[in-house]
Amino acid sequence: MGEVDIDGRSPMLGRVYLSYEVGSFPKNLIPPHIRRDENKEPKYTTQQECVMMRRQVRKSKGFDIDFTQFRSVFNYRPVNFDCKEYSLAPETTRGLLERLSRNSLKNYNKEWFTEYEFLNVVKANSYMCSGRMYFITFEVRDPYDNLPKLFQARVRYYYDVTDDYILCRPKPNQKVKCVGTSRKHKSWA
Repeated sequence: MGEVDIDGRSPMLGRVYLSYEVGSFPKNLIPPHIRRDENKEPKYTTQQECVMMRRQVRKSKGFDIDFTQFRSVFNYRPVNFDCKEYSLAPETTRGLLERLSRNSLKNYNKEWFTEYEFLNVVKANSYMCSGRMYFITFEVRDPYDNLPKLFQARVRYYYDVTDDYILCRPKPNQKVKCVGTSRKHKSWA
């Protein structure tokens, strides 16, 4: 199965840029869990961290970034499900991510004639653009074998205006246990 790339839009990612260099940002502005302690080793230069961040974003398409490797803060950030800055009341950030995931999965099921069932949001990253771009990893139940699988959705959220569903796919390279028997296929030559 492939991915749903709605309206043939480009899968290009937003450019990675530095928001705050080590020691240049207010301590209360950036939560410490998204970055490495300034005194921990190894200490990479800001330029080295930028290269590392770009590689992680490019390799994972924005979904799997290890933020604990960085002392600097970049425009790509993990989403804290319990904060209130990402959604408009009365919706919570967790509720927003669930809604965006469910709608992405609904589009995927419709496009690929599948019946995956949404279970829960696992994690999300985002960056600010014209709105906010979300890279959401969520869990679904596969009706074929009743096992949980990971999916990924990329959605541009315009707060009170519209949601732009760009991509939904099974997470690449996930290890999934196969259920059933193996069959040899005959050659029809």
